[in-house]
Amino acid sequence: MDVDGVSILARGIAAEGPEGTVFANLDLRVEPGTLTVVAGPGGTGRTSLLLALSGRLPLITGHLDVSGHVLPAQAKAVRQLIRPARLRPGCELEDKHRVREAITERRLISGVADAAIADAFTLVRIAPDRAALVGDLHPAERLLLAVALTIASVPAGILVDDVDVGLPVPSRARVWAALHEVARTGMTVLASATDPPSGDVEVIRLPERSAKPPDRQEEVTP
Repeated sequence: MDVDGVSILARGIAAEGPEGTVFANLDLRVEPGTLTVVAGPGGTGRTSLLLALSGRLPLITGHLDVSGHVLPAQAKAVRQLIRPARLRPGCELEDKHRVREAITERRLISGVADAAIADAFTLVRIAPDRAALVGDLHPAERLLLAVALTIASVPAGILVDDVDVGLPVPSRARVWAALHEVARTGMTVLASATDPPSGDVEVIRLPERSAKPPDRQEEVTP
């Protein structure tokens, strides 16, 4: 697998959600073929930043360029370049599906061959039981299955949200090692985590947002 990964350049970008500003005045650069981790506590906008960098969340200000595609005008092209392996909530493998069903679904959606999926499994070092339910897989195996099915179609970049959530330390090391292998193909890997790994990884740290004072008229549940 030899991939031309995406590059990303952002200057002064900001985005808003239902509760106000998610991130603001953010500058960053992502080089092709790197593992870049958006890090910060829960609620700091990690997922929102992944969505914005991949053309899936509009910005309210700033300049964002993804491999020469300027957002928001060329967001559709960027979404084709960068594919989500996992985004929470809403973009995860179905626990009730069997592994073989997840594979078949991905083949129908993306048109990849069994050989490409087998190569992706080898790259991230998994050999899942195809008769097993996705929900019965170990969390690390389930996440790596999602990664493998996404990289099989050889996108220029992938999104992997909440890498370390619910994983013990040895399993985290296994997943980070697999994501490093994906990046070594030239593919750009954009991930999020509470605690980024050490070593050869680019880290974008998001500050913790100040708590919003409660509305006096709101009823507080005990």
